[in-house]
Amino acid sequence: MRTFNGIAASPGYAVGPVYPVRRKTIVPVRRSLEVADVGPESERFKVAVGRARAEIEVLIEHLTTELGPDEAGILSSQLLILEDEMVWDATLAAIRHERINAEAAFARTVGELAARFLEIEEETFRERVNDLRDVEQRVLRGFLGQVKDQLSSPDVPSIISAVNLTPSDTAALGRHNVLGFIMDEGGNTSHVAILARSIGVPAIVGLQGVAVARPAGQMVAIDGTDGRCITEPDDETTEQFHLLTRQQIVVNEKLVGLKDLPAITPDGHQVHMMANIELPVEVDEALARGAEGIGLLRTEFLFFQHQTIPTEDDQVQMYSEMVRRMGDRPVIFRTLDVGGDKVSDYLGAKREYNPFLGWRGIRFSLANRQLFKTQIKAICRAATGGNAKIMFPMITGVQELRQAREVVAEGLAELKRDGIEHRDDLEIGIMVETPSAVLAADLLSAECDFLSIGSNDLIQYTLAMDRGNTRVSYLYQPLHPAILRSIRHTVEAGHKAGIWVGLCGEMGSETRLAEVLLGLGLDEISLHGAALPKIKQVIRWTSYTEAKSVVDALIDLPTAEDANRWLANYIAERKRQREAEGE
Repeated sequence: MRTFNGIAASPGYAVGPVYPVRRKTIVPVRRSLEVADVGPESERFKVAVGRARAEIEVLIEHLTTELGPDEAGILSSQLLILEDEMVWDATLAAIRHERINAEAAFARTVGELAARFLEIEEETFRERVNDLRDVEQRVLRGFLGQVKDQLSSPDVPSIISAVNLTPSDTAALGRHNVLGFIMDEGGNTSHVAILARSIGVPAIVGLQGVAVARPAGQMVAIDGTDGRCITEPDDETTEQFHLLTRQQIVVNEKLVGLKDLPAITPDGHQVHMMANIELPVEVDEALARGAEGIGLLRTEFLFFQHQTIPTEDDQVQMYSEMVRRMGDRPVIFRTLDVGGDKVSDYLGAKREYNPFLGWRGIRFSLANRQLFKTQIKAICRAATGGNAKIMFPMITGVQELRQAREVVAEGLAELKRDGIEHRDDLEIGIMVETPSAVLAADLLSAECDFLSIGSNDLIQYTLAMDRGNTRVSYLYQPLHPAILRSIRHTVEAGHKAGIWVGLCGEMGSETRLAEVLLGLGLDEISLHGAALPKIKQVIRWTSYTEAKSVVDALIDLPTAEDANRWLANYIAERKRQREAEGE
């Protein structure tokens, strides 16, 4: 029996045999063409794409039946890739001008697109490379007349293991006899993670070779809550996991009853519970978990889904749908948060040595004023159908905030001039992600309607560590005294100015930090939908007075290690008290 740790991607527990999913990757061989072969080779490409398109449409229909139309929408982006003019033009140009075979031309085009996605700091869009590779392999199989999937659901309840699963792999497997997933690659925003949460099974990703090494039929126990994978569990461990599964069912049944209840402490302090949304498919899950709105809508998905800059009308259509689905609940649109290296083909920007400290976020938007204004106008137009707000990322001072508000004013004036229906009363807020924004929180609060703390970047920038660098990942400490003091200072500055303050980073999804965030005085917490009921439960059974005393104790401790130890002891004692009281 051995225990391996990965990334907890979908909560829950399962024990079962491994069902390996292995795909043979097709690597095309480059061939030179004669002039007379160029035309027929172009036709071969079109036929292969047609085969791939037909099979994706079948998979979309299958996934719609299995999980519903929203989940099936994950595969729609693959159709867009197949229809993208850039993909077609680049492939056909390589065939025609370089006189190389269609397979090699298409694979090179996809490789170049994937390289651009891999430059993106945000995990969500780095993982969209999986879509591109899925499409690539499907088209390459189309050249061989082998498009049809050979994957099928396990014959017995099993745990799926793979290096990674493409969206179409997941669709082909379906949900029958699937107890959970273990994967060597991927993150919280991978398609498998999203679908696992949708169907309510545990998933662990980022196991780095552990998953692919599991032989077929080997028994494993997986803990999708803490990211543990236990191979060949003994009888005691197996029974423990079965008990955890039964307890989880009971807990989930209780948490379902919280869906329509507010997150109010016993002494009357309320925190609004919102959802972070990476992709439109996550909206229904968030609503099912009781989200009061969208506290962070990452708009980048629309830009990079198409590999082109969407028009204002394109954006209005997508944003309007998101607003409509949320009814009268607030939807906070974070404006484009990327760097110049992400869209270099469109805007002529050059790749930077350190994009984390370079031309990104609001800096990029202000330098590309028309692009920025187009997005602002689209949001204001979409807002006519509901309750939308605008949030600027990576603000470091008042000057940037004022410049961004000038662009908003210009966009509103143009919409009014052109007689286009829109709203001109949207709340405007900023993300507090840098030490400079924390220190200037009082000045910034005087010129915006709300603050939202982006804890991921705030920790990274405050502690001078790259959270993607494994050598310094140990420094990523949410309970570091500098982080706790930064959050408290920001909250106090916002409240003094009479505006609300929220948090939309990963800290919000950690159950152990729920009392801490409550005690810091946040008005809103935006988190992954799957984590929302548990955080709400903690808030509902913890008095605001007690939570503030927790923060008072933690904030004066000299190290993060001391704070982690103190909090672990506190949580253990609280658990003992609840059990004694029969809660």
